[in-house]
Amino acid sequence: MNMPAESSPFAFPKLDGSNYTSWKEDMKVVLMDRGCWSFIIEDKPCPEQATEKENFEYDWRKQRCYITIYQGIERKFLPLIRHTTDGKEAWNILKTNFGPTSKARLAFLIDEFFELKFNLVEETIGIFCKRVDEKKTQVKKEAGFEIPELLIALQLIRRLPAEYDHLVQTLYRLKDEEFNHREVEKELVNEAGRIRLKQKDLNLDYTENAYTVGSFRLQETRKKSSERSGAVLDPSRNPGQYRKISYPKGMGPFCDFCSRKGHDASKCYKKRNKEKNKLSHRKLRSVGVIKLLEYRRTGISS
Repeated sequence: MNMPAESSPFAFPKLDGSNYTSWKEDMKVVLMDRGCWSFIIEDKPCPEQATEKENFEYDWRKQRCYITIYQGIERKFLPLIRHTTDGKEAWNILKTNFGPTSKARLAFLIDEFFELKFNLVEETIGIFCKRVDEKKTQVKKEAGFEIPELLIALQLIRRLPAEYDHLVQTLYRLKDEEFNHREVEKELVNEAGRIRLKQKDLNLDYTENAYTVGSFRLQETRKKSSERSGAVLDPSRNPGQYRKISYPKGMGPFCDFCSRKGHDASKCYKKRNKEKNKLSHRKLRSVGVIKLLEYRRTGISS
């Protein structure tokens, strides 16, 4: 996890290793405002005939020059200048370590370039491509080094999520003259749009199925709850649909057949089932009698 940048006592960010060019210009203005810039551009000692007050002011401004620079860099870089209290020496040390022409600065920028990674959660593929392009420009501007086109194109596709694997393999097969960061960026943006559309379609299908299943389960739950609470058949509805009939507390129909509240004998499903069973038995008995008579008639005839 990236640590938050240290707050600056000035109106511009502290020197963090990646902003030396802008920091140098901002710090120059602050030193000029505090009457200390002359200690950076020249090494002019205090005149021998200076008064005690002039000597005090000279020493105060010289110390202030170093203090201002010290306060303007991040804590992790302070060991670079802690061994001195001279502002000009501290300035030159920082220039050597972070100046555009220093090899240390170039190495730092190159490391930052190859550490760039697409953040699937916080950015789009287009923003990632823009970050790579900006870092390439920074390397050229601050270190005077032109990153080869091949390395820029490879950096765009070397740390992508698995969804881009098929496209990456296709890009690897491009001809050398076609494999440049502009062409790669165009293909990545198109692929990102296709992936986004596919995910949207999948989410819609899932939502529709979820609504369907949820509606079915809700109906089943209501039906079972209605059956358990003594609901009765509603003639105004389709067969199998139940409606809960509410009555004031202590009142309501009472079934003489099953001795339960909530319905009367005309709507008792137990009574209805018993009557159906009786009817079935009567039918069976009638069929049995008819077959027996036919059997006897057949036997007499023979």
